[in-house]
Amino acid sequence: MNTILIADDDFISLEVLKAMLASYSLEIVCASNGSDALALAKEKQPQLIILDYEMDDLTGAEVCIELRKDSAFSNTPIIALTGHQSSTHLDHCRDAGMDETLHKPVAPDALAQLLKTYQLV
Repeated sequence: MNTILIADDDFISLEVLKAMLASYSLEIVCASNGSDALALAKEKQPQLIILDYEMDDLTGAEVCIELRKDSAFSNTPIIALTGHQSSTHLDHCRDAGMDETLHKPVAPDALAQLLKTYQLV
């Protein structure tokens, strides 16, 4: 079974995304901050990681930069979850090594396409 790590410091956003993923045959691992996301990623070795752009302790971009230093995560898809649409934020995500951006509020179709793109369903 494929594992997905979701990290978001907003409880409601995390629960909504978790509920959207519940209909798929996936193991869902959740973190409520960047430090926990980093630790869980190393422990669980997920096949896909979705990181909120803005978290209090470590941003999604900072977590991504740390993960990309580890060769175990060189090919793991890491997705930015953000409500921002500015080119500055999107460039920062790309520069950090994130593969794509998923915009809040997350559309079910966009999530389904993401899972298909990375062959998780």
